[in-house]
Amino acid sequence: MKNKILLLSLTSFLAYGQVGINTTTPKSTFEINGSFSTPYKLITTPSYNLLSSDQYLDYRGTSTAAWLLPAAQASPNLKGRIYEIRNESGFNIVLTPNGTEKIDISNTQLNQSNFLLPSGYYAVLKSTGNTTGSTWAATLMSNGITTSGSNGNNNADGFDTSILGYIPSKASQRLVPTSFGGSSVTELGCKKWSGTGANGHTYCAYQLGNGDPYSNGKTFYDTFIFAKQVGGYIVTLPSNAERNWVYNNILASGSGYTLLNNIWIGYNKVSYPGNSNKFTWITGEDWTIDWTTSPNSTPQSFFYTGEPNNANGTEGSCHIFSFYTSNSRQWNDVSGSATNNASINFNQVVLEFNED
Repeated sequence: MKNKILLLSLTSFLAYGQVGINTTTPKSTFEINGSFSTPYKLITTPSYNLLSSDQYLDYRGTSTAAWLLPAAQASPNLKGRIYEIRNESGFNIVLTPNGTEKIDISNTQLNQSNFLLPSGYYAVLKSTGNTTGSTWAATLMSNGITTSGSNGNNNADGFDTSILGYIPSKASQRLVPTSFGGSSVTELGCKKWSGTGANGHTYCAYQLGNGDPYSNGKTFYDTFIFAKQVGGYIVTLPSNAERNWVYNNILASGSGYTLLNNIWIGYNKVSYPGNSNKFTWITGEDWTIDWTTSPNSTPQSFFYTGEPNNANGTEGSCHIFSFYTSNSRQWNDVSGSATNNASINFNQVVLEFNED
């Protein structure tokens, strides 16, 4: 009898284009004046195909997961279907649309062939109803994790994954290839900056090739791709404190990994539509400012005198001078397509990771 009364009530409200449960005056197309339930499923297997009966999935597996989304273009079309996915494992989930379907992750990551959901993050996936291109749209949120910036404040000041264009992995989840761009890859080591005033980030050093300063040079753009593949990002140094720590613990001989060649840093020129070119950190971070300099306050940068100077109008990427060019390892701007500077190649890399 209760089901019949509810059906009659819903039918009467449908005549007016609005449906209410526990209310006779719905203000929206569908209004529920009370709690409601959707399915919850705990997943521990790394391989999983999402079902039509799924809604909220909680991954607690012990390895990287590969999950397959259903065919959204199938008949009937899945337009509007929602999946909520919580990743409480210590590993990534790689979500792949069916067949040739794609997924939109952000305004800079459209029509992607898959979506990486890092450990500790939560995502909502919604079917767009499109019959071509992106059939899914993703909304990514942190699940109680603070993504720290590189300014030594242990908070999210300035760091913007939408500017970087991808979400960095944890250092413990990095994937180091055996080779990249025809060069062997050797991870020389990793260290975490901890203690008072530290940002808690981990920095890893890599050698591309055999260490010969005259071979295996990589462009800034190659190095950016390498960083993304590993899971970190090209090191950013917006404060003297961070630069000094990296120089003493990563670059130096003895206390570091003896990185003597040219090294790219994540400070690059952006050509904004309708505006002049502007240098920016690839993570969107701001400089730490020295307010005691005269006549103007200055960022705590380490550029060589007169740099960056955009020589010939083609220099849009920045690097640390090789030890052979500058004992103090100051900075310079060059073309991002360069593979060397002063005949010393870009074959040593420092990557930064926000989380362990």
